[in-house]
Amino acid sequence: MKENNHILERILEIGTAFSKERDRQMLLDEILMAAIDLTHCDGGTLYLHEEDCLKFRIMVTKTLGIHKGRKGDPVDLPPVPLSPHNVCACAVLYRELINIPDVYESDTYDFSGPRRYDAMTGYKTTSMMVVPMLDDRENVIGVMQLINALDDAGQVIPFKAEYERILRSLGSQAAICLVNMNYSEQIRSMLDAFVRVFSAAIDARTPYNVNHSRNMAHYAANFIHWLNERGGPWQFDEEQERVFLMSIWLHDIGKLVIKRSVMDKADRLGRNYAPLMARLGRISLLAKLDGYEGRMQPEESSRRVREVEEAKALVEKVNPAGFLPDELREQVEELAGRTYSEEDGSTRSWITEEEREQLLIRSGTLTDGERKEMQRHVVMTRRMLEEMNFFGQYRNVLTWASMHHELLNGKGYPQGLTAKCIPKEVRLLTILDVFEALTSKDRPYKEPKPADQALGILHKMADSGEVDPQILAMFEESQCWIRDGLEEHE
Repeated sequence: MKENNHILERILEIGTAFSKERDRQMLLDEILMAAIDLTHCDGGTLYLHEEDCLKFRIMVTKTLGIHKGRKGDPVDLPPVPLSPHNVCACAVLYRELINIPDVYESDTYDFSGPRRYDAMTGYKTTSMMVVPMLDDRENVIGVMQLINALDDAGQVIPFKAEYERILRSLGSQAAICLVNMNYSEQIRSMLDAFVRVFSAAIDARTPYNVNHSRNMAHYAANFIHWLNERGGPWQFDEEQERVFLMSIWLHDIGKLVIKRSVMDKADRLGRNYAPLMARLGRISLLAKLDGYEGRMQPEESSRRVREVEEAKALVEKVNPAGFLPDELREQVEELAGRTYSEEDGSTRSWITEEEREQLLIRSGTLTDGERKEMQRHVVMTRRMLEEMNFFGQYRNVLTWASMHHELLNGKGYPQGLTAKCIPKEVRLLTILDVFEALTSKDRPYKEPKPADQALGILHKMADSGEVDPQILAMFEESQCWIRDGLEEHE
C-alpha cells in the first residue's frame, strides 16, 4: 500500500514536471528517468520514431556512469530499422509493451546488439521492458527500452507485471506531451513563416523597408544578448526575446496599404516633378513661338525663356529633401504667382496648388496630408495584427508593434500616449526604429547619418522627454549596431 501511494505521488509529480518542461531534449530525459525511477531499474534508452526508423535520443546506464543525450550531445549509435526481429521495433510495429525476464534465454528477438555491448563493457543485460509511447490517436511517437530491474538489495530481477499498466500510462502521457511540444513548435514555425511572408510583401513594394526591420531585429538581438550578459533586473528569456523580435518584424506591416507614391517619395514633388518640368518646357516653347509669330516682342520672349530657365533651376534646387530656408520659400511663392497664356487664350499658373504646397515643405519630402497618410500605417498595423488574434505569450506582439511611434511626452501618434502607458519594450523599440531610420544607407529621400550623429539626435529627443534616457544610455553602451568592429547595414 505504501509503495502504491509512492508510485501515485510520483506519477502526479511526473505529470506536472512534463507539462512545465519547454526544452525538448530535457523532456525526453525526464521521460526516461521517470520510467527508470518508477521501475527501479539500472538504465534504459529512449528512441523517437522518425523517418521510418528509431533514432537514439537518450541513453542511461547508472552502474556504468553513462548518461548521454540530455544536453543535446548526440548518442553515436546507428538508427534501428523497423524490423520485427528487433524488440524495440516490434513494440512499435505492433504497439505492444514487451516484458522479457532474461534476454539471454529469449530466442524471439535478435539480441546480438545487447550481447556485443555486454562483451565490450563487461555489463550484463538481463531483464528488459520495452514500452511504446502512443499518443491519443494511437500514433507511435517513440519507445523506451528499460534494462535490469533491481530489488532492494540491488540484485537484477525481472520487471514486475504491475509496472506494465503504469508504464503504458506513462508512455501515453509522455507521447502526448511530445505531440503538444511539436504543435507548439509548428505554431512558432507558422508564425515565423507569417512574418517572412509579410516581410517579403513589404520588400516587394518598398525594398528599403525590409532592410529597416532586418537591421532593427539584428540590433535588438545583439542588445538582448548584451543585456542578459550584463545582468541586472531587466532580462529577456528565450520566449520574451522571440516575442520582441516578432514585434519588430511586424511593426511596419501597415505600410502594405500605404500608397507607394507617399511611402517611397524621395523628393518634395515626387511624381509631380516630371509634369511640372514638362509644363515649364512648354511655357518656354510657347514664349519662343509667340516671339517668332509676333505675338510677343523679341525682348519679352527672351526674358520669358530666361525666367523659365530660372524657374527650372529653382525647382531643381528646392525639390531634393532637406531644410528649406525662408529665402527659397519666398522664391517659390513668387513662382506660384506667375501665369501664362495657352493657345486657346486661357490663363494658367506656372505651378499647380499641389506643386506649390509640395515645394514649400519646410523639411523632408511629405506634405501635411502625405504625412498623415504615412502615419496611418501604425493604425493599419494594429488593425492587421488584431485579425491574427495573438494570445498567450504572443499577446504583446500586437501592443508593442502598434505603439512604436508613441513618445513619452505624449507627442507621438496615433494615440498620444504618455510615459505611464508605454512599456519599456516599446521604449526600446522606438529607439531602435529612430536609430535605424537615421543611419540607414538605402533611404531614397535622405543621406545616412553616422552613428554618433544619430545618437546625438536621440539624446536631444531624450532631453525633450520623447524617449527614455536610461534605455538610450544602455543602447549606446551596448554598441549593438556594431558587429566585428564594423557598423553594419544590410
